[in-house]
Amino acid sequence: MLKDILTPKIRKIAYYVFALVGVSLGATVAGFTAAATAIPMALKVALAVYSYLGIAFGFTAAANVAPEKPVEPF
Repeated sequence: MLKDILTPKIRKIAYYVFALVGVSLGATVAGFTAAATAIPMALKVALAVYSYLGIAFGFTAAANVAPEKPVEPF
């Protein structure tokens, strides 16, 4: 099960690294766009791979979230 693959500490670090990579890629693309220059192919590939890896991170995160108990009305 996905829950048993990574410890919470490792997941937290992975999520932070993934977020920082995403912000870096996004900022770089925004910079090229603002400068009205062509986006390098390596950057396009990196962004595509990053987006694809987001699926795995989403499944891992979803597997480690416990559903909340329903709230009883007053």
